[in-house]
Amino acid sequence: MTNKNLTKKLALGGVMAALCIALLYLLGLTAFDLSVLVLCSLMTMLVMVECGVKVTWIYAAVTSVLALLLLPSKLYALEYMMFAALYPILKMYFERLPAMYAWLLKISCLDSMLMLCLVLVRLVFTTADFFPFAMPTFILGTAFFILYDIVLTMCISVYMIKLRKIFKLPK
Repeated sequence: MTNKNLTKKLALGGVMAALCIALLYLLGLTAFDLSVLVLCSLMTMLVMVECGVKVTWIYAAVTSVLALLLLPSKLYALEYMMFAALYPILKMYFERLPAMYAWLLKISCLDSMLMLCLVLVRLVFTTADFFPFAMPTFILGTAFFILYDIVLTMCISVYMIKLRKIFKLPK
């Protein structure tokens, strides 16, 4: 990889990071908070497609730190870190496995992230009544997560197959 190519990828990652943090900050405090997380996870996937895995790890680390520093809601920043920054990268690794193993890993990853959020909410953020530890939280979270994963895959497929040709981007 040439210096010029690496510079372009890092610049794209930086622009996407700035856009992501701006969206999180502006729309995260409204009723669109979950929608913004989905949009930010799509941005993470776009960085992965256009820039590669190494730049995506840098992007995820930078946006996660910025989210923790700049967003008023640290819980929302934590949700971003787990579900919109980290999961799209892990998804790529999981999908290299056979489908059954991939889904088992995806759902166990989700349950681990949900459990970590619940524990942190109770112990760190001391808002014990914010997320009641209940089975409906995991059932609804899993149902939403499966839909989210399928939509994320479809959106990235459309981008790679159709939109890259329309925008005439190099492969």
